[in-house]
Amino acid sequence: MEAKILNTIGLVLSILGGILWFFYGFPQPTHEEGVGLALEDGTRLRDGRTVAEHKEQVRKTRGRYLCISRLALGLIILGFVFQLWATWK
Repeated sequence: MEAKILNTIGLVLSILGGILWFFYGFPQPTHEEGVGLALEDGTRLRDGRTVAEHKEQVRKTRGRYLCISRLALGLIILGFVFQLWATWK
């Protein structure tokens, strides 16, 4: 492949990864120290869902954000590899 094409592909992948990272962020650890009130899984919340349903939704959302943020990092790294390849070709 021609160096200009490789460099362009690398730039596009890197900018896509950067955009995804902007919206989905870096995975962050939780630093919670306090103890909250525990609710039973069957307890109904104000919006009509149970605590178990809320927990499941939070788990799915957290998993989706983690997956997309890792994809973004992969795109940025892959973009760097393409640019490096174009430089040393």
